[in-house]
Order: sequence, then C-alpha cells, then structure tokens
Amino acid sequence: MKYDLDGKIVIITGASAGLGEQFAHAFSESGAHVVLGARRKDLLEKVADEVSRKYDVKALPIKTDVTMESDIVNLVDTTVNEFGTVDVLVNNAGMYIVKPFIEQTLDDWNTVMDVNLTSAFLASREVAKVMIPKKSGSIINISSTFGFGGTEFTEISYYVSKGGMVTLTKALAVELGKYNIRVNAIAPGFFPTAMSIGALTDKAISNRLIKPRTALPMFAENEWIRGAACFLASEDARYITGHTLAVDGGWLAY
Repeated sequence: MKYDLDGKIVIITGASAGLGEQFAHAFSESGAHVVLGARRKDLLEKVADEVSRKYDVKALPIKTDVTMESDIVNLVDTTVNEFGTVDVLVNNAGMYIVKPFIEQTLDDWNTVMDVNLTSAFLASREVAKVMIPKKSGSIINISSTFGFGGTEFTEISYYVSKGGMVTLTKALAVELGKYNIRVNAIAPGFFPTAMSIGALTDKAISNRLIKPRTALPMFAENEWIRGAACFLASEDARYITGHTLAVDGGWLAY
C-alpha cells in the first residue's frame, strides 16, 4: 500500500542495503524525499540513484559512520541545510557479532552497542532538536524479534541492543510526546537480507528455530517490511506512539 507522504523529509540510517534499502524504496514510492546514511557510499549512491529515478523524488546519499557522533550530527545538519527540516527518522543501522558469551570481548560488546543502540540515541537527539520547535515528527527505531528474548544463536550483545531499542522507543515516546513527536519501533523477524539469509538457508537452523515458530505458511520477502514503516510515519498512525510493531509472521506469538 502506498501512503501519502508527499514532500516529507526522511532520514534513514543503514540505508545502503538490506532493510534500509527497502525503507528507501518505501518512503520514496510514497512521495517522500530521502536522506540515506551509511558507510558504503558507492552502495548509497546506487540506492539513491535508483529511487530518485524510479519515483521522481530527491535522494541524498551521505557517507555516515554511525559510531561517530560527528558523522550523525553532520547527517542531520546536512539534511536541514538541504531540505529545511526533518519529518521522519528511521534508525535502521545494525550489526551483530556471533560468538559464545564467554568469548565475547568488551570491544565486541561496545561495537554492537555503538552501531545498534548509541547511534539511535544520537540521531534521535539531533532530529529532536529540529522536530521540537515545529511540534511534529516521527521517529522509527528498528528493533528485532531478538529484542524480546534469547535463542540458541550466540549473539548476546545483539539481543541486548535490540531490547534497548524497545525501551528507548518507550522512553522517547513519553519524553517527546508533549511536542507531538511520535516514537515507535518495528521488530522484524527473519527477512532474507545479508544479515539473516544464512540462518534461513541453513536447514538445520531453519527447521529447528525458525519454521516451528513461524505461524504463517511462508517466509518473508524483503519488500514486506515496507508498509509497516510508512504506516508508522503516516497520519494513519497519528495516535500511536511508544509501540513496537512485530513484522515476523507470528514468530513472537509462540
């Protein structure tokens, strides 16, 4: 479904591939201009060129290392200088490190937290400075079904960071609500992105951990995440805040 987001200005982190690329298409198709942040500028430029040509919107790629506060400040400042405002922020940047808990180093932990959680704090802080004076805006944090509990996958820092995104969403919704800024999250299940395709295609993992907890009779397609993001950014969700929307085929229902 295409939502009416004509002329809205949307910042998306982690936008060079995976679900970030899907969000770029989703918002562009709905008429929004998109600002795409990630480290891989060649891929960013490819996505920006594709969506601008396909949907006749402006797409601005900005090389951004979300672990660097200065890069996030620059991402928001450049957006405001170019477009005058920010209407929507999608905190999508994410990563994981697979190691048994006792082998995880402090650097491993800090790296995942910096990318997955601290970057969302920083980007939300910066866009809030723009949204508060105009008393409107939508922040969408990308969590995960893994933010609600552990599994056999040895990714403890990922679980904690994504659980933190759920709580960050609630805390920001309460603090920013008086300014008519809505803050929600999406908790995707297993989508066939580069991050999770290995688990989906590994029959042992899929048959033991994924299929038994997927209520619907099929796995997800990457495009199926698009509607959730546009809905939460749209006027249809004007009275929804502090909520985490699972897009998981029923995985969390078990």
